Amino acid sequence: MGGHRYWDGTQWTDQFRPGTEQQQATPDKDPDAIWQAVGKPVTGIGAGKYKLTAQYLFFEKGTLRTDSQQVPTSAVLDVDVRQSMTQKARGVGNVIVHIQRPTRVEIVTMEDIPNFREGQKAINETAHAARIAIQRNQNTMRYEGIHPMQQGAGTPSSSPAAQTGPAPAVPDPIEQLQKLGQLRDAGILTEDEFLAKKTDILGRM
Repeated sequence: MGGHRYWDGTQWTDQFRPGTEQQQATPDKDPDAIWQAVGKPVTGIGAGKYKLTAQYLFFEKGTLRTDSQQVPTSAVLDVDVRQSMTQKARGVGNVIVHIQRPTRVEIVTMEDIPNFREGQKAINETAHAARIAIQRNQNTMRYEGIHPMQQGAGTPSSSPAAQTGPAPAVPDPIEQLQKLGQLRDAGILTEDEFLAKKTDILGRM
């Protein structure tokens, strides 16, 4: 994947064949993409392609071979931007993405991006919205009595617990303590028995 540059006999120049640079710098527009970009390296070859949708962030880069991957937007922890003096003169910058993996935090760098600040804003906002949606979904399942790990395993009405009837009501600790005090005052419980039972109830609160 490279542009058609002109060779001056000793090195590659910054001059492209007409139309080549523009074609390379503009990715095919994806209707599902919130943001997308193609890197503009100095050499003009090995440019990375990047695309953001509501669910995934896609990376594709490589010169001799293409390395492609996608990560859920909810796994994006933070996005930073950096721009060297050379990049500033060229109107590009790097987008540094911090991704939560199962055992570590991975850092992926999108290099030489023309619209890098737009990308930072779009990725951060999309990742935040994805995490909020997951949290809201988990809270809804807890409210309805479904553990997040049981999602897709059946509705509450079809679960064994639902078929055996409602769970027994959990005794109110305050009410238990009040009844315990009444039993002590009535002489049914000794002071030691009262204190032992009280400690047990408080320990389960």
